[in-house]
Amino acid sequence: MQKIKQVIKWVIPEKIWTLLFRIKRLIKKSLKREGLTRKRYKWENNYAGKNFRRKKYKSYSEYLKHQRSKLATIKEKWLPNYDIKYRVALRDRLKKQGIVKPKMSVLCLAARIGTEVKSFLDLGCFAVGLDINPGKSNKYVVYGDFHDIQFADNSVDIVFTNSLDHTFDFDRLLKEIKRVLKPNGFLILEIFKGKNEGMGSGYYEAVEWEKIDDALDIFIKSGLRIVKETDFEYPWEGGRHVVLTLEEKTNEKA
Repeated sequence: MQKIKQVIKWVIPEKIWTLLFRIKRLIKKSLKREGLTRKRYKWENNYAGKNFRRKKYKSYSEYLKHQRSKLATIKEKWLPNYDIKYRVALRDRLKKQGIVKPKMSVLCLAARIGTEVKSFLDLGCFAVGLDINPGKSNKYVVYGDFHDIQFADNSVDIVFTNSLDHTFDFDRLLKEIKRVLKPNGFLILEIFKGKNEGMGSGYYEAVEWEKIDDALDIFIKSGLRIVKETDFEYPWEGGRHVVLTLEEKTNEKA
């Protein structure tokens, strides 16, 4: 093999050889950026119930590493446009359902660059996001894992997330949400359709459910009660916006 390489170098001029090497590096870099060389994960069935499955990670550290890597693949693609459109769409939904009031404290889980934080700020709230990879110089989101939230007990009026599909352990997530919520506080979820409703999982989703109600049942069975729910079409067609609380109230279908 070494002799073959020497022959190739002798036949091909050095400038062309250097150019080919650079092209190879660019192709490899491009393939990696587009996710064509990334690791493929298998799924384990019956996680959190028979209607769920979760990606099989070798360890929790591998799960965290995989989830952190997402931001670099989306920040120059759909994220800038999403940041503008989702900020407005979520703000309008929150305003319409009438739960969010000025001066409320809000914690947004798995908030990426902070789009949802901006929606709450637009409504006069004190809001901050939490993410395992908030990126550089992010004034809206601090580093943190929603399975192990660093904030005090009973410290926020509202917890918001649209990233249930990135959960590793629902029991740990629920425990942390309940811990940081103030008495009679609200959990606001935005949940996309399940596998049987026409929504397949992408590369970074850690867990998958068959129907929206399957995901929602986890929270209801934990003692949370639905206050309001409504369907939406952006950023996922057929998604559901749900407001829950530990205080039992009448369910309102918008």
